[in-house]
Amino acid sequence: MSVYKYGLGIAAAAAFVAVASLQPAQAQQAVKMTFISGYPPAATFVEAFNGAFVETANESLAKSGNFKIEWNLAHSGQIAKPRGEFDAVESGLGEIALIPAAFHADRIPLYNIPYVTPFTNAGDPGIVADAYKMLQKEFPAFDETWRKFNQVQVGVSDNVDNYILLSSTPLKKLSDLKGKKVGAAGPNLPWVVPTGAAGVSTNLADAYNSLQTGIYDAMIVWKQAMGAFKLCEPAPHMLDAGLGAASIVPITVNADFWDSASDDVKTALMAAGEAYNQAQLKLVIDGASTGLARCEKEFKTVASNMDPEERAKWAKGMAPLALNWAKDTDAKGFPGTATLTAYMDFMRANNQPVTRNWDKE
Repeated sequence: MSVYKYGLGIAAAAAFVAVASLQPAQAQQAVKMTFISGYPPAATFVEAFNGAFVETANESLAKSGNFKIEWNLAHSGQIAKPRGEFDAVESGLGEIALIPAAFHADRIPLYNIPYVTPFTNAGDPGIVADAYKMLQKEFPAFDETWRKFNQVQVGVSDNVDNYILLSSTPLKKLSDLKGKKVGAAGPNLPWVVPTGAAGVSTNLADAYNSLQTGIYDAMIVWKQAMGAFKLCEPAPHMLDAGLGAASIVPITVNADFWDSASDDVKTALMAAGEAYNQAQLKLVIDGASTGLARCEKEFKTVASNMDPEERAKWAKGMAPLALNWAKDTDAKGFPGTATLTAYMDFMRANNQPVTRNWDKE
């Protein structure tokens, strides 16, 4: 090659680099995702999604630089009211949703185990979340069930540290509940039966007005929500009976969206699911302390603890909720008995205060 030609080659290359440097960098592909929840950010699971989930997904995608999510955070009932999230994400009204499992026991029955095993843990939502991670790895029925409803789970957490009773009148022992109307989510209602109270189906979004207007006199709730939603204003008496943590809130993605998504997006959403769990647990645990403190300071809440003998009496007075559930769930083609045993074994192995061995009695 002549010096002349070689010189032209260098010049041409330099010109190419100069032109290329003026071109814009390859643009990130925008991925539109609408998030659905009927609840406001005062609910810890919504706050954890808006914060930790979104931030982690964004950070994960920023590393590769190929995709960017354009979020529409449609919480507070903008698209679906409480209990409507399941159908909304299944039908594609949004790409991702928080599903309070307590309200969908008919369709996702395997998430009902904590509700048929009260008095089983020490008020530790992390132990329940860990138990569900174990169950989901061991039993394919979890993923298969979500697929049946056009959904894929990308995260799971427990949004209740310990269920307590909140009342408009003083509560100290089991007999104080006799004759009262007690609000509870559907799966909590069987807990009320041995107390002599009447259970009233409700949800967190309706709780304040229901307590204030006397639709029910007391409510099964948790301390973070008690303070965040000011439920202790109409019901300033709290009884901790050691019912334990129980409430499962998975995050699901519309399966049609998931199947067409890139591996980068799938990886980012899965990583965000675990970040959501950790943030959600912290909010619940921290919120339990601040919720009770707020209620005691602002609304003069009187907190009482149920005696261990009364706690045992309540637990033993319940029907064999878990065994009945397992039998019915097995009959529907789900591994009810197997998952129940695995869950209870997990609690016993982790030294939880199991008041009743629900898989055996």
